[in-house]
Order: sequence, then structure tokens, then C-alpha cells
Amino acid sequence: MRPIAAALALALALACSRGAERTPGSRRPVAVRAAPAVERTVPVEVRAVGRIVSNQSVAIRAQVSGQIVAVQFREGQGVSKGDLLLEIDRRPYQAALAEARARLAQNQARAENARADAKRLAELVEKEYVTRQQYEAARANAAALEAAVLGDEAAVQQAALNLSYCTVRAPVAGRTGRLLVQLGNLVTAGAQTTLLTLEQVKPVFASFSIPERHLGALRGWRQAALPVRVRAGGGPDVAGTLDFVDNAVDPATGTILLKARISNQDEGLWPGQVVEVVLKIAERVKAIVVPASAVAQGQKGDYAYVVGPDRKAQLRAVVVEQAGDAETVLSRGVAPGELVVVEGQLKLQPGTLVELAAEHGAKAPGP
Repeated sequence: MRPIAAALALALALACSRGAERTPGSRRPVAVRAAPAVERTVPVEVRAVGRIVSNQSVAIRAQVSGQIVAVQFREGQGVSKGDLLLEIDRRPYQAALAEARARLAQNQARAENARADAKRLAELVEKEYVTRQQYEAARANAAALEAAVLGDEAAVQQAALNLSYCTVRAPVAGRTGRLLVQLGNLVTAGAQTTLLTLEQVKPVFASFSIPERHLGALRGWRQAALPVRVRAGGGPDVAGTLDFVDNAVDPATGTILLKARISNQDEGLWPGQVVEVVLKIAERVKAIVVPASAVAQGQKGDYAYVVGPDRKAQLRAVVVEQAGDAETVLSRGVAPGELVVVEGQLKLQPGTLVELAAEHGAKAPGP
């Protein structure tokens, strides 16, 4: 009987020890990382999706008819104002200019002779050597030839202007696009055919829309120079300033169109590119800020885990005032100085004992 009693006592002891291991007080704490909620002044920002538009987009068309005889640029090349782009056959316009100048010289000689005749007849008509009718006819002829000279001078100017149009130059600084006509093609003056498009890319504008509820914050935007950040894809933030606010709200969408001016000196932004836009419209004083990773979304809304003085996790419902890439501003749910869990939330339940890893200046609460 003694061996049986000893075996029963040993089994009872093992069962009691296993039961003790399963008690909540004996569980090992869950390792998490935490950071304190801080109170500070933060910018109030509006986020939107926009598109880059050029400062000027110029469609270059032919102003005279003729054959393209030279292309003086590479497609996609940056050019300055006045740079030579294309040349149209000049010979017909050089001939037209020479003809206009010859006609002008001819009529200038005739007009000079007619003025001399009119002056001579003016003296003779006083002495009644010629009739008044002859004198009036001479004056009329001189006046007609002077008018012809004026017309010839205008024709010379027009011919010279047409000749200058044979040299196509960049009207603004920018970047050339694809050449839509080839060397040797004939172009026609006045046609709607575009030879190429020139986009001015320094500066550029980010065009975007924001909800009309933010209109109050835009009052006095010209004096305040509201800052704007623009990001294309995964690239860096590019700084700009608000430059334009439309004069009416779009009734279909309830938004208003804005444009931000960006210097774009490195030409990192291209017309037509889709960008993320962040507009700073004000500052929020004494805002509660936590790392963005501390806030998660649940079925009942946003929540965060707070480490209490007893080193246990507390589930808190929070209200997000402003969400950012790195930080989130809360209007309710967490007090300044409280520790919020930023890593390891998936392992937690309300009341779970936690072990803090020293990070972000976090300190274990309690004694």
C-alpha cells in the first residue's frame, strides 16, 4: 500500500504545479515597444492628389508656307527664349522682299519728281502761265504717288516680316516635345497643324482641389504665403507656395481649385505628372501627438494600446484629428505623457502584462 500512496501523492503534486503554471499571474510578459504621447504645436494640413501643369505650354505653328529645310534642336531638349528651332525655305520670301524694295524705290523716284512738278507749277499758276486745272492735276498726282510710297513701305515691312518667319525660334524658355513634322515636309501658314509643343518647366504648378469646408482657412492667403509640399511617387518632398485660388466652388464636387507654384530648378517634376499635395493652412496648439504606428483600426473605430502604471495593456478608443505618414494627432483617448504601444499590438489583449523595450525615450511606468 505504501508504494501506491507515494505514487498518488506524486501525481497530485504534479497536477497542482501544472495548475499553478496556468494561472494568469504566472504568464510571462509580452515584449512590446512603446513611445510617449507628447503635447506640442503641429501644422494643420490638407492632403490632396494633384497634377503638375507647366507655367506655359506653347503650340508652335507655321506663320508662312514652305518646306522645312533644317531642324536645329533635339526632341526633348531644353531651350532658351530665342533659340533657333526650325528653318523654312527662305528663297521665295527673299525674292518677295527684293521685289517690294524695288517697287518702293521706283515709286519714291516718281513721287519726288511729282512733288517737283507741283512746286514748279505752283509758281507758274501765279503768273498765269499755266491753268489752275494743270496745277491741281500735278498736286493730285504727287499726293497719289506719296500714298503709293507709303503702301510700298508697308509691303516691304510685310515681306521682311514673312522672311523672318522662315526662322522659327523658341518664344519662351522650356523643354521641347516631339517634332510632329519631318525635314522636307511642306507646311502651310494659318493651318492648325502643330510643328511641336514647348513646355515651360521652370517653374511649374501643382493643380489640385480641396473641400470647400477649408475655405475659411484660406482667407488672406496672398499675405500668408501658405506653404505646400509636393511628392511624386516615392520621391522626396518638394516645397512650394500657394499661388492661385479659384473664384468659385465647383457645385458638382463641392471642391475649389488651387494651384501651387514650384520653382522646379532641377526639373524633377514634369507636366502631366500625378503628385501628392500637402497644404499647410494653420497650426494646432497643444495637440496630442503619437507615432502613426500606435493607432490601428478596428470594427468599432480607431484604437490604441496604452501601458498603464501596473505595466498592463489598456485598450483605448481614440479619435484621430489628423493622420500623417509618421505621426498622428489625437483629439481624445490618450493623455500627454502616457505610453502608447507602437510595436507588438497583435500579441496584446486588455490586461496583458507587458515588458517594454527602451525606445523613443519610453520608460516603464510604475515604481
